[in-house]
Amino acid sequence: MSDKLQKLEARKAKIAAEISRIRGREAAQARKDDTRRKIIVGGLVWGMVQRGEVVDKNGLLAALDKSLTRPQDRALFNLPPACPETPRRG
Repeated sequence: MSDKLQKLEARKAKIAAEISRIRGREAAQARKDDTRRKIIVGGLVWGMVQRGEVVDKNGLLAALDKSLTRPQDRALFNLPPACPETPRRG
């Protein structure tokens, strides 16, 4: 392999690593931004529910009861443990 080709290959590898690092950083920031949005909206909605300004609290709790499966998530809303789903037959 020629010297020039080796230098170009090394440069290509360095650029690929930099691209990968930047994409990873951008993906991590996008996840953080999404989480922050959910926290802000969740806090706003929960506060409005507590004050009776929007959705009926019982309706929200019923929707949460249907959708939450993780015990620690259910505990946050004082929901009883979820019933295990019956296995589906194929």
